[in-house]
Amino acid sequence: MTEKIDSKIEAATKMIELRLVQTKINESYKKGMFKVPVHLAMGHESIAVAVDSAMQKKDKLILSHRNIHYNYLKNRSYKSLLSEYLLKENGASGGCQGSMNLNNPENGIIYTSSILGNNLCVATGVALAESLKDDIGVTFVVTGDGAMEEGAFYESLVFLKSNNSPAVIIIENNEWSLATKIEERRHEIKTHNIAISVNTEHFYLSGNNIFDYITALAKARSLALEKRIPVIVEVKLTTLGHWIMTNDDNPK
Repeated sequence: MTEKIDSKIEAATKMIELRLVQTKINESYKKGMFKVPVHLAMGHESIAVAVDSAMQKKDKLILSHRNIHYNYLKNRSYKSLLSEYLLKENGASGGCQGSMNLNNPENGIIYTSSILGNNLCVATGVALAESLKDDIGVTFVVTGDGAMEEGAFYESLVFLKSNNSPAVIIIENNEWSLATKIEERRHEIKTHNIAISVNTEHFYLSGNNIFDYITALAKARSLALEKRIPVIVEVKLTTLGHWIMTNDDNPK
C-alpha cells in the first residue's frame, strides 16, 4: 500500500513540476528570449507522465514538434532545457536542435520531427526493427489530430499490424490545427472505427486524470507487446494558453 501511495505522489509531483517548468519557459518566451519557436504543452502533462511511467528500458519514444513535456521528463533539468532553447552549448543537445527537433537517445527519445506526420513513418521502421529481435521493446509514437489527417497515419497503422510490430500510437487531440478548430476544417474521424478496421486495440482518454492515464498506458503497452500489434491511444485534451483568431465573437 505504501508503494502505491509513493508512486501516486511521484506521478502527481511530476505533473505539477511539468506545469511549473512550462510556465517559466513561457515567461522567457514572452520576453523574446528565444530565436527558435517553442511549442508548449500545458494541459498535456498527464499523458506525458503516463507514457514515462509505462515505458520500459528497451522501449523507444518518437515525438513531434510539441515535445517539451516528454523531453523534460526524460531529462528532468530545467536549466539544460532552457539552455537548449537559447541555443547554448550547455543545452540538452548542445544548443544544436532547439525545440521542435529535440531528442534524447540516451533516455529513449530516439527521434523527433517538426514535419507533420513524418515521425509516424519513422516509428513504423523502428517498430519493425524491434519486432525482429528476440528481446523486443515497444515503440511509442506521439502525433496529433492534425497529423492523423495525413495518409501516413493509416498507412503506418496497416504496416505495423501487418508486420506484427508492437507500438503505441498516441494521438494528442487538442482540436486545433494552427488557427482552425477541427469542425472548421473536416468531419469527425472516429479512431475507434479505424482500429476496428485493422483489427487492433483502441483507448480513448479524457478528463486529465493522471492515475487513470497511467493505468491505461500500462495496459496499452502490455497489449502491444503481448499481441504484437499497434495500439491507438487517443487523448482528448486542452492546450492551455492557445490563441484564438480575431472574429466577430472574439474581436480582440
